Amino acid sequence: TGFAMLASADPQEVMDLAAVAHLAAIDGKVPVLHFFDGFRTSHEIQKVELLEYSDYASLLNMEAVQAFRNSALSPNHPVTRGTAQNDDIYFQTREAANKYYNNIVGVVEKYMAKMSELTGRKHGLFNYYGDENAKNIIVAMGSVTETIEETIDFLNAQGGSYGLVKVHLYRPFSNKHLLESIPQSAERICVLDRTKEPGSTGEPLYLDVVAALRGSKFANVMVNAGRYGLGSKDTTPAQIVATFA
Repeated sequence: TGFAMLASADPQEVMDLAAVAHLAAIDGKVPVLHFFDGFRTSHEIQKVELLEYSDYASLLNMEAVQAFRNSALSPNHPVTRGTAQNDDIYFQTREAANKYYNNIVGVVEKYMAKMSELTGRKHGLFNYYGDENAKNIIVAMGSVTETIEETIDFLNAQGGSYGLVKVHLYRPFSNKHLLESIPQSAERICVLDRTKEPGSTGEPLYLDVVAALRGSKFANVMVNAGRYGLGSKDTTPAQIVATFA
């Protein structure tokens, strides 16, 4: 459908990144779907720190807002949109839209940086957590990352070498930012998806990571796949330990 996709892992991230989704959509001219785990996150009873409306206003690009308003359908300045197109036109217009999707990565990163500065909470397209020289890495997104972080704290306190790459901007998928977030020391990566695609060679996030690593300095790193949480089935620290094992 052409939506950018932004993932949150806990209620506080939902609070912070909801603003990033709106700000990036207005500025970057690409719709942003902000998603998080149903029930596990959406119905969690948790306290969050709120921002004032004046804080949001300070981040808003009013020129982009005006441009958005000017593009609305109006009988005062009629335009033709949504007509049927044959292949000679449709193909070219789809390719012409690429610049907006290439640009939206930087736009989201910009507003994440502004939100981080405003709140003191670090938000990035990909956030790394754990040992800076970790050999075993998990790549995941959503509420499972909280469980992984607690497990990493326990294992690393016992002398382990483990880390997590938490995915926020899922679409467009930025290979560059993913590679920058993985420690140079990584020897094994496990990608966890909260979905099952019968008949596929792998779930979506796993396939994205494998494609991103190809031809990079991590091309020879072992990459395993796993799935969790189907039907809101709980994912426990013991299962994360097994993933690292």
